[in-house]
Amino acid sequence: MASPIRTLQGVVLSREESGEGSLRIRVFSSDEGLVLVYKRLASKRASGSLPDLFDEVELRLSRPRTGSDSVSFVSEWRLLTRRPELARGQSRLETASALSLLYQRNGAHLAEPAPAAKLLADALDSLVAGYSPVAVYLKAIYRFARVEGYPVKEAWWQSLPLDRKQNAAETLNVPLRDLVQEECATEEILESLRLWLNAETELRC
Repeated sequence: MASPIRTLQGVVLSREESGEGSLRIRVFSSDEGLVLVYKRLASKRASGSLPDLFDEVELRLSRPRTGSDSVSFVSEWRLLTRRPELARGQSRLETASALSLLYQRNGAHLAEPAPAAKLLADALDSLVAGYSPVAVYLKAIYRFARVEGYPVKEAWWQSLPLDRKQNAAETLNVPLRDLVQEECATEEILESLRLWLNAETELRC
């Protein structure tokens, strides 16, 4: 009997060698959330022809005839969107990596992964467009927390001092293309939100 096949579409969050001749890839999908898959490599140099970090891909997944049903292997893949611009600036790359970690740490058990998947794609595309990485990340984790039902507006935002509350409202509500907030002020707001989320919620960022 042939191995069952399914198709998975999502963003590549990580890829690393796993043992001899295989690659471990984590993908975030709007249908299945965080998914771990493996790709067998014909040679050590074959990884260059595989999906890169932050690529949007469509994968054909097969399971081995024996062994755990939880292990999926990539039989074929197709590139949908590539984002090489993310590697052309330290702050952009660091922010994209932080987004990857956010989804790897918190994306495994989301009840509704589709809204989180759209947030991820929008944030990565905003980085590609050259918008402020700090503002992109702040908006991303704020909206991620709201999607997951945490009271960031009712609890975190209300707890801020008046001047920082006004700065936070501007950064979070103004479109990135129109934002003129000073970077240092945005960084302070981001750190405040990160500390609150790590202390008051189950999210880790």
